[in-house]
Amino acid sequence: MTAPSPDQSPWPGRSGVTRHLLTLAAGAANAFGFLALDGVFTSVVTANSALLGLHLGDAHLAAARLVAVALLGYVVGAAAGGVVAAGRGRLRGAGIRGGLLLEALLLWLVVGGWLGWHTAPHGAARTLLLFLTALAMGCQNGSVRVTAGSEITTAYLTGLLTSTVTAFATRGRLRTRSVGIVAALIAGAAVEGAVHRWLRPGAPLVPALLVTAALAATWLRAPTRPAAVPP
Repeated sequence: MTAPSPDQSPWPGRSGVTRHLLTLAAGAANAFGFLALDGVFTSVVTANSALLGLHLGDAHLAAARLVAVALLGYVVGAAAGGVVAAGRGRLRGAGIRGGLLLEALLLWLVVGGWLGWHTAPHGAARTLLLFLTALAMGCQNGSVRVTAGSEITTAYLTGLLTSTVTAFATRGRLRTRSVGIVAALIAGAAVEGAVHRWLRPGAPLVPALLVTAALAATWLRAPTRPAAVPP
């Protein structure tokens, strides 16, 4: 899929706000998985793949199983988010809103389970919450990829950070938007860390609220561009 040009908006409504909110949510969801669900990330596939190999090599099979669950959830979520956002068949026209709606529903299920198990899920309950959170993050990334192309990311930022650094080092060009996206991921994780420490019942609320806000931003009226003035 061809990425949209910088002058085009890949999503309806306020696409810039949507992207930043989704990046904040990704940082929060990964922090939630790491802090509350046994040290497993929910959308950082590279890190989880390394953790899976590490735990297998160390014969720590219980930890390896949890990482495998997160990877499986992410893969299934990416497929589901891509299908919904592509809007085929009965889903025609769903677009990014359809993908974000599915993601939001999954994250609110996590909130319900977290509170239902009194913020201390164990065994199968914890595994289920990990799967659902990873499913939601895969859904987010799949939806974004289908609707905005490969140049727009909200969760896996290694390539974005690398291109930003190399552009600055080789051409002296600082991509401030890219720096802002990376900062948003860090900020989301920081907020989640603080909430998990000081207001534990609200830990999964952070990503759920942020994704819901991102969905709402797609319905807000987009700012109009000034008409070009002929020379």
